[in-house]
Amino acid sequence: MTPRAASVALALGALLAAGCTVPECATPDYSQAECRVIAENNHARLETPSGVEVRFLPAGSLAVDPWDATGLVTHRADGSVTARVAGLGPFTLAVQRDASGPDTLTVELQNVSPRATVTAGPVDAPDRINADALGQTTRRIVVPLPDTEAVFVHGTLDCPTRYTIAVAADIQTNPEQFTRIVEALQQEATRASESGEPLVGLIIPGDVTEASRDEEFDQITEILGRLPFPVAVTPGNHDIYRPTRPHYTLNFGPGNHAFTVCRTHVAMLDTGSGSLAASVQARLLELFDPGEADFSIAAMHHPPYAGWTGAGWSREDQAAHLLADAALAGVDLIVAGHSHSLVDFPAISVGDTTIREIIAGTAGAQQGLGVPRYGYVRLTFSDEIEACFVEVAPPGYADFPNDAPPMGRCAAD
Repeated sequence: MTPRAASVALALGALLAAGCTVPECATPDYSQAECRVIAENNHARLETPSGVEVRFLPAGSLAVDPWDATGLVTHRADGSVTARVAGLGPFTLAVQRDASGPDTLTVELQNVSPRATVTAGPVDAPDRINADALGQTTRRIVVPLPDTEAVFVHGTLDCPTRYTIAVAADIQTNPEQFTRIVEALQQEATRASESGEPLVGLIIPGDVTEASRDEEFDQITEILGRLPFPVAVTPGNHDIYRPTRPHYTLNFGPGNHAFTVCRTHVAMLDTGSGSLAASVQARLLELFDPGEADFSIAAMHHPPYAGWTGAGWSREDQAAHLLADAALAGVDLIVAGHSHSLVDFPAISVGDTTIREIIAGTAGAQQGLGVPRYGYVRLTFSDEIEACFVEVAPPGYADFPNDAPPMGRCAAD
């Protein structure tokens, strides 16, 4: 989310409001969607005490202004900076010092594909950087800052024509079962890499916690850190329960952002409040725009489909408008959670077109009566999008305790 777009939308809202107005989030309430938009923009850039500014930009950008909410930047006590990438694909950071700033800045890059190539340098001379691997998706680089000219840090990713993305939402009170799912993802990633059809990332459409407590975020962050690929997350209603601080944003960065990985464009939308921020609704077509990508996906917590929205959306009209904009932009697939179940709507009618929607609330949350169905949806991209379900049986079951899922179980590797 660019700050310019958010500012324009907020200004229009103020002009149209009747009577006296108060600036948006003058008294912050991060249970409100627009407050989280402001937070994700604020935390996508940082000026360090030593006079170095770091900001996320649209992937591939070579202009420092404006910054873009495609990641989370934080300062560390040792003077270094942590930059967590929000998406699964390429990314760009701009690093610039003032006249009295240091000659280098150490940056810890988080949530980066181990297959990514990292370069850094001025506009006309980026060099490949030898980054220290601190984990499977974490690297430490020392960015040279020879003068006050901006240095651009780019992460790029080469992909084969066939690859996969996993989807699972709603962990909540059951990180133990989610750990079992992560173990299955680790095994699949190894097999996929050996076959030349990599698993490039995991999408989580919300509810990584039950009560948005710090210890819950810490536990899920540690579990996700075991994966050998990046994760794209957007908040659910359970992730925004403590409104005095932007806890979700401070852990995962923006809930509203878009990225392209391989040939797939993905728009992540924050519906944690049961609604979209006005500034986000105003730019849905921009977020959905696939550019040159062959496929387009939208991910959000609450399913935007009549009959499945009433339990979550506080603005049913927004859900309908979202579907209309998605159809207009040519979105191929919507993935969601909130309903603790696995549901496949192959063809939702929107005007004279259709959109497929998959609800994958199967990452561990309580599912009511009966034996729960846990696991993740595997999306394979080649000439089309193929979907199947990798079931991860709960403890005590040697075999799958349920009938075949609606899109079928993935074939055994």
